[in-house]
This record gives sequence, structure tokens and C-alpha cells, in this order.
Amino acid sequence: MRKPILLAVMAISTGISAQITFDGMSMANLGDTVFLAEDTTHAAFLDMESAAGNQVWDFTSVTEDKPDGVILEEVSTAPLNALFPTADFVANDLYEDSIHLFFKKTATYLDIVGLVEYDSLGDPVKGELDGTWRFMQYPATMGTTFSSQFLSDTTTDELGIDFDGAGPHPYIDSLRTIFVASFHNEIDAWGEMQLPQGNFMTIRQRTSTIIDVTNDCYYDGDWHPFTTLMLTFFDDHYSDTATDGTYRWWTDDEKVNLFVAQVDIDTNGNPDSNMSYTKVVPTPPVGIDESANGNVKIYPNPSTHFVQVETALESGFNYSIYDVDAKLVMKGRSSSAVERINLTSLSSGIFLLQVTNDAGANVKFEKLQIVR
Repeated sequence: MRKPILLAVMAISTGISAQITFDGMSMANLGDTVFLAEDTTHAAFLDMESAAGNQVWDFTSVTEDKPDGVILEEVSTAPLNALFPTADFVANDLYEDSIHLFFKKTATYLDIVGLVEYDSLGDPVKGELDGTWRFMQYPATMGTTFSSQFLSDTTTDELGIDFDGAGPHPYIDSLRTIFVASFHNEIDAWGEMQLPQGNFMTIRQRTSTIIDVTNDCYYDGDWHPFTTLMLTFFDDHYSDTATDGTYRWWTDDEKVNLFVAQVDIDTNGNPDSNMSYTKVVPTPPVGIDESANGNVKIYPNPSTHFVQVETALESGFNYSIYDVDAKLVMKGRSSSAVERINLTSLSSGIFLLQVTNDAGANVKFEKLQIVR
């Protein structure tokens, strides 16, 4: 028997699966919507398995306690967008404007370059994200690692004593502590992810937080490392790798445009009670054709019974409305550049309105809220 055939038979007989390489080809783009579900009760009982190859993660017991997901829109749709000029698109929550994540995507990585949250008054504020957060790097396979600094802070304690008056002198006036936090990512396992929606060959990304702390002191007009005497009582530098973190599973299945599943890990290495996972619903649009986008306006939004769609497409356009599970609930055709769509047949809630031109190019995809 020839060797290649023999190896194939051995692989089948021993149950060995092939490891995948995530190349980012199915990664979400501008105009996509990521439909997720969140389990808030069962995730803590899941078996994470070991960091090794050919694993099977049986997550078929998870249930959708609430819907989750984001729509990837133009940066201009989010508040404080001018703070993040390098972003390619922003992830806006499908259900409420609670957070906005600004992404930079290239052929080899997906970075989070900005974060906007809302304060207690409902006003948008810049989140505590300084630098970039390397969300995923590809191509990725077992053993791939990458890191990124995402937050830093500095605190200074003045001693309040200047023994010989103003000016640079060899007396310590202040102490400073510099905190630097970063994410370390490792593809630590691969295997089959089993969900109620189906089975997927995946690689697993393990993310952990590293806290790096440096101490120094001020004298002679500048900051210096601790003296030998001070090192007797204090540490001038230490690092701490947190045991908590996140597991994410990625697949090259084109039906999934972000991660397959995500589980947070607590300080004891156990899964958190919350888990997000894909609904595996084909996303209606596949990116926005900017050349076909004729300054489409959709208003009022929120709407009650009607919504006006105005485009520069004189020959007309097609429109489709989907619910948050990506199920088509309404579609139609406008023979002119403007159309007033009757929404009375739809219930209150969040919907997605897609506008396409005669060639089928997606020119607008917008979250639509119906309030009555």
C-alpha cells in the first residue's frame, strides 16, 4: 500500500482531525452585521479542555438567554469619532448604544484603536484605552503568539519636603509609579467546537493580561531609578501575569464572520457565567459599495409608522428589512430616488434596513429602531 494512502487510513482510524489555519478571509468588514447569542447561566459549567490539539468542545448545552451582536458601520456614525482617525470602521451595538469599538483592519491583523462609552448622564466619553489592542492576528495556527500594549497610567507622590530649597539637589522630592498593561495572546489549542447551530473546526485564542509596574524617584532635576538604600525597602520593577483572561474560538467557515465563541476566565482559571457565541446566520450585506453610495438618508430614526429613504439613485433602488436574527421581514422596490416605507406591519424593536442598487450592490445598511 502506498504511504499517502496508508497515512490517510491511519488518520481516519485514529480519529485525528486536521488543524486549521485562520487566515482572516472570513473576518467581518465594513457593512457586515455580527449576530451573536449570549448564554448567562450555562457557561460556568462548560469544560474548556486542555491546551492541546484535536480537542472537542461540547457546548451544545448553551442556550440564548439574550441576543447580542454588532453592526460594523462607518466611523462617522459613532460619537467622538474624530479621536480615532486611523479607524476603518466602528462596531455599534445592535440593541442599545452602550459602547462603540473602533477597529483598524489590515491583511494581517484586526486592532481595536478606540473605545467610546457612556457616563451616568448618558453622555459619550472616551474609554480607558490608550494605544492599540491587538484583537486578532492572522494567519494564525497552533503556537501563534502576539501581544499589544493597551493601557498605561502614571501616579506621582510628592514627599512635600525640600531640604535645601528650590533647585536640583541630591535629595529625593517625589516618587513615581508607572503602570503598563498589555494583552498577551496565544493560539493554545485546536479542535472541534460543537454548538446548537452546528460543529466547526476551530483554533483557540487564549488572552491574558500582563501588568508591568516600574517605580522611580525624582532628584537632581530628573527621574532616576531607586537608590541602593531604597531598594532595601521597595521594588523598582515587577510584572504580574493575571490568571484571568478570555478564550476565543475562530474558524475559517465563511458563514461565521467573527469568532465562533467567547468565554471569559476568572482568576481561578474557571469559565465565567457569561458566554457569547455565533448564531451562524448568513449576514445580508457583504461590505458597502462606497462608489454606489449616493449620500443615502434614512429618517426619522427612531421611527413610528413610516421611514423616509432618500438616495441619489434616480433609477430607483431595492430595500430589505431584517430583524435582529437576520430574518427577512419586509422587502420592496422603489422606482425613484425617494421612498416612504410603511412600517405599521412591524412591531416595536430593532431592525436592519438594507438599500441596494440595480446591480445588487449594497449602498446602505443601517440600524432602524421602531418605537410606538
